Formats: sequence, structure tokens, C-alpha cells
Amino acid sequence: MPKISHARRAAARRPATAALRAALLGALLGLAAALPAFAQLGSGQIRGRAPQAIDSGLLDFAGLAVHLYGLRGLAPEETCRLGGTSGRTWACGQEARWAARNRIASHWVDCVERARGPGGELFAVCYLGGVGGPELNGWLVEQGWARVAAGYTPDHTGDYRAAEAAARAAGRGLWRGQ
Repeated sequence: MPKISHARRAAARRPATAALRAALLGALLGLAAALPAFAQLGSGQIRGRAPQAIDSGLLDFAGLAVHLYGLRGLAPEETCRLGGTSGRTWACGQEARWAARNRIASHWVDCVERARGPGGELFAVCYLGGVGGPELNGWLVEQGWARVAAGYTPDHTGDYRAAEAAARAAGRGLWRGQ
């Protein structure tokens, strides 16, 4: 039986080793891309650049759903009635989602966990540009793009009920024409 040199054995293993290294590098890069949304989850904070607004009360951080605490967003297919007796409606849910997306735009969004739902859903207060920046939750209610959630109790973030009353009185957002 002929002897195979050490150099030939090493050369025969190189393609498999190179493929393994490439696969490991790809896995590490994929994990690093997902890390910004998940890295701070254990500490009660979630951070990401311009998360996707699913509706005006739900954000998607690279697959991690974050419900905005203290409010009930409008579903994109939701319609609202215009004032008067005309019976006309308008696509307020779609406009609410656009408003949330435009407000978030290219900002970093930091969310601080406030509660978990019965199914493990994450409820958080979110800020643009970092904690201490403009609060997204309150802004959506102030502009009439979300309602105060049933059972909501105010905490240090302020009372969203006053913001909803002001939006309703001014006819902003979903309260347009009422």
C-alpha cells in the first residue's frame, strides 16, 4: 500500500475545512445581525433601528414583536366614521400605520419592557433615539393614531387618557370629524 504524505492528506482536508469555516462565519454573521434586537431583551430593553410598524400599536424588531404599552393601536384594515350623518368612512387604520412608520422613520428605537401578556407577549414603552428621547406611545395617542388600552393604569410615563381626550377634542387622527 503506498504511503500518503502528510502534505497530501492536509490538501485533501482543505475543501471540507474551508466549507466548514464559511458555514460557521455565515452563522456568526447571521447571529450578529439579529443581536441588536435581542441583545438587551434580558435586561428589559429592546433596541433597533427603524423597526417595522405592523400597526399603530405593534412593532417588529427583526422578528421580535413588541406591543406598545398602554395603548391599543388601529389595525391597518380598520375604518373610522366621519362626523355628521353622511355615513362616510375613511381608512384611519392605514393612516395610523403610516403615521407610526413616518414617526419612526430612520430613528433608533429603544423600548423598555413594562409587562407580559398571558401568552408571553411583550408590552413596552418605546422611545425615539434612546430612553429619554421622544416617547412613541404617548405621541401616537396624542395624535389620535391609537386609543388608550382597557385596564391601562398610568405609571411614570404619564397618563395617556389626558392625551386621548386632547386628541378627541382637537379632532386629530381617528377622531377626525367627530
